Amino acid sequence: MNLLNKLKIVTGLTSDKTNNETDNTQYIISKDDTIDIIFAKNLIKNNGNFFYCDKKSDLITTTQALTNKLGIESIYCIEPIIKELLTKSSINYNDTHYLQCDGIISSCEFLIAQHGKIMLSSKQLGSNNIKNLPKEHIVIAYTSQIVKSLNEGMSGLNKRYIDNLPSTITTIKSQQIQDNDNTEGNIKNISVLLIEDYQSSKSK
Repeated sequence: MNLLNKLKIVTGLTSDKTNNETDNTQYIISKDDTIDIIFAKNLIKNNGNFFYCDKKSDLITTTQALTNKLGIESIYCIEPIIKELLTKSSINYNDTHYLQCDGIISSCEFLIAQHGKIMLSSKQLGSNNIKNLPKEHIVIAYTSQIVKSLNEGMSGLNKRYIDNLPSTITTIKSQQIQDNDNTEGNIKNISVLLIEDYQSSKSK
């Protein structure tokens, strides 16, 4: 079974830390890896969770299972489309008071393959400072949003918004196990739900 097929088995829900640690060699970057695989490997190496959804309907069951696993009783969300998903998933959400929430769920601008980071803007965060938002951050993204580098992501933002860039642009990364004492606001416990949208080129 190749790595992509393994990732499609929703690795974060079916494996424990002991099993992950004994099979870390599968996350070494290969010259033949496409950018979706590179992103997933780097995210998982940084202690993040990765979930591959073949279709949008998979999001409901995956989101339900993930919020249960993370112990999230109420999740912060300000994006209308994702609110609809949460309603269909029977998941309680709060769109005004993030301090009352155990986690946050959002879309993103881009996924940065090179570092396993997520690029966000005020389109997803509103006027909130990322440092004040909950540590548990669930990100919903499409395969076409994966770019190789931060520079490529910034270039994509300039093309997407032309002369009307969002007021806030930031990146977050997942917290490595050895960095448990790091309190930096941009370090989050990240879970990415990636949807195949058949628009990405899967370039190397």
